[in-house]
Amino acid sequence: MSLDPRILKRLLNFRLVLEGPSSWAFRELVDLILDFFEERFSLILNEALEPYGLEASVLRESGCRILPRDPHCSEYLVAGVYEKDSPKPLAYALYYFNKGENTLEIRLQCIVDAQTMERICE
Repeated sequence: MSLDPRILKRLLNFRLVLEGPSSWAFRELVDLILDFFEERFSLILNEALEPYGLEASVLRESGCRILPRDPHCSEYLVAGVYEKDSPKPLAYALYYFNKGENTLEIRLQCIVDAQTMERICE
């Protein structure tokens, strides 16, 4: 990949942490934020990557296909990073995703080179 992994990590960095009381009102807030996140996340990533000739797509793929030996692989949301108009991903960004009764956490866990399937950033 021609882009420095540290720059890619900075572009893909995302962290959302919500914690609050165990109440219907807070759970409703978490659900609203999650709906908005699902609607906008690809747009947020693409806006950051576009100046570098890259684009991202949130995939339905399991994190366990990317990092099968990782004990938390089923908790990852996977985004593919592509060169513009290319069907083959350059990298995968794995985001830790955990929604509890009164918590929501989404954060960049690691970036994996799509060709070698090796971590290029933690």
